[in-house]
Amino acid sequence: MAFRDVVDQHHAVRLLRTAVRTGRPSHAYLLVGPVGVGRRTLALAFAQYLNCPQADRDACGVCRDCVRIAQGQHPDVRVLDMAADRWFIPPPREHRGREIPIDQVRALRQDAAYPPYEGRVKVYIIADAELLSPGAANSLLKVLEEPPPDVVIVLIAESTVSLPPTVLSRCQVVRCALLSASEVERALVERYGVPAERARFLAAISAGRLGRALAWAQDESRLAARRRFLDLLGELETATDTQRLDAAEALARDRDLLPDLLELAAFWYRDLLVWQETQDPTLLVNRDREAEIRRWAAILTPEDLHRRFDAVEHAKDSLARNVQPRLLLERFFYQLRSPAVPA
Repeated sequence: MAFRDVVDQHHAVRLLRTAVRTGRPSHAYLLVGPVGVGRRTLALAFAQYLNCPQADRDACGVCRDCVRIAQGQHPDVRVLDMAADRWFIPPPREHRGREIPIDQVRALRQDAAYPPYEGRVKVYIIADAELLSPGAANSLLKVLEEPPPDVVIVLIAESTVSLPPTVLSRCQVVRCALLSASEVERALVERYGVPAERARFLAAISAGRLGRALAWAQDESRLAARRRFLDLLGELETATDTQRLDAAEALARDRDLLPDLLELAAFWYRDLLVWQETQDPTLLVNRDREAEIRRWAAILTPEDLHRRFDAVEHAKDSLARNVQPRLLLERFFYQLRSPAVPA
């Protein structure tokens, strides 16, 4: 879990490494970028680099501190990741996982008041920081305003817009970019043993997200869900209102898939617009759907596609605000109606 394990985030790695080697690391960092580009790996690699007694240009990866951090067992590196069910303290039984409650940040503040137990620096990693409740964000601000010595807090979020300006202003922002298809393909083949032909296909449709490509490589059901959803987007162009309601009800049963499905929708409409402008198949994300892309790009107008982009963004915003999935999808699918289709 060292910097060498982070794929194609050279600028971010250089920034973090330089801060430590010059003796001027910030007390708080915000790793910003799309899901699946290696933000969590980068955060843990940074924690290793801060605590490895043999670190030079990278953590050694074999000392006691490095091994325990990689295993998630180091007492001075704490991770809050709701998606992975990792907490600073056990959440209350009634917690539904829609936001990070204030008691988690209170636990961080209490623990941060003590010096490191074994390592050189205490590191607190908060994934999906955009889900901090207002109370949790205000409580975290108190730590950021008066940081204890030998403490580094690493927040992970998709964008800076999702965080309160007061929190954002006290963090050093480190941006993580989408990966190139060639880097995703190489990582799948060399690190995870995915066959070359399959890796090439997964890299093409991953839209620069190694995490997504790896999940698809390890779970065929995710690829099947992608195929069904892209088929559905075509069917919705001429669907009746009843069919739209039925489709929303079926998809709403698995909330965990919604972020990926909305991303798929965004890249689908992006491909249609790209085809209208270029007719270049090498620029497509969904290259395996070139025939369907040609067809719909000839039917829908650029104005139609811009309305669909707006519908996707509205659905993403609704999901972030915990709108009920079925209501979110019903509205989304209704917004996909072509003007030629009667309401």
